[in-house]
Amino acid sequence: MAQIKINFMSYTLGYPVNIDLVLPTISSCDLGSGKDHSHKVKAKYPVLYLLHGHGNDAECWMRYTSAQRYSEEHRIAAVSMSVGNTCYLNADAYGENFFAFVQEELPEFLCANFPVSERMEDTYICGYSMGGYGALLHALTAPGQYRAAGIFSPAAHISGIRESHGIPEPVEPEDLILGARGKRLPDIFLCVGQNDFLYNDVSWLHQALNEAGISHRFDDLPGYGHEFAFWDLELRNFMEWLPRSDYYADKGLHQI
Repeated sequence: MAQIKINFMSYTLGYPVNIDLVLPTISSCDLGSGKDHSHKVKAKYPVLYLLHGHGNDAECWMRYTSAQRYSEEHRIAAVSMSVGNTCYLNADAYGENFFAFVQEELPEFLCANFPVSERMEDTYICGYSMGGYGALLHALTAPGQYRAAGIFSPAAHISGIRESHGIPEPVEPEDLILGARGKRLPDIFLCVGQNDFLYNDVSWLHQALNEAGISHRFDDLPGYGHEFAFWDLELRNFMEWLPRSDYYADKGLHQI
C-alpha cells in the first residue's frame, strides 16, 4: 500500500489544496519467495472518494477508520480532501466552488497523474454526516459519474448550515430526490446508528427514497450513535457490497 500526501494548485478554488491518496500497491505480505515483484500496475485501480463531516478534514477518514487497510484488501484507490464546512456546495461567501472541485477537477487531476480508472463503473463516492449529504448530492446530481454511493448518517436537512456559510443553492435532499426521479442512479448504500441524533432525519430520507422509487440498501444498527466506530464498520460493509467489474474484482489480496 502506498500512502501519498499531495499538494497541488486548484484552478477551481484558486489556491493550493491538500489531498490524501491511498494506492493498493505492494505490501509486506506480498514479499514471499518465488513471486515476481514489480511496481508495474496491471490495470488502473477503481477509486473511492471519501467525504468528511462537519468540523472535520481530509485526515479523519484515514485517522479514525481502517480506510487504508480496506483499500489495500479490496484493491481500491481511496482519496480524501478537505472542504471546510461548506457541505460540498458552492460557498459564494468565500468565493469557493467545492462542488465543481469534487465533481470535475479532482477526478481530472487523479486520472491524469495516477493509475486510477476513469470509468464510471470503477468510481465510487462515500461520506459520513455532512459528507453523507455530499455523497447524496453528487450521486443524485451527477448520476452518470458514480457506480455506487455510500451515504452514512447524512445530514438530511442542511438549511441552517447552508445559511450560516453563505451557500445560496436550494439543495435540500427532498429537492435532490425530486430532481432524480426517472434517472438511472448509482447503487445507494444508506446507513445510520439507532442511537444517532440524526436517526429520525435519516429514517425520513430512507422513506423519501422509497416513495420516489429509488432502490437502496438501508442499515440501521442498534448500539451506535454519530461516531467513527459505526462509520468504520459500515465502510467495511460498503466496500464488500460494492458492485465491481474491474480487473481486481475477483482477485484476492495477494493474487495480483
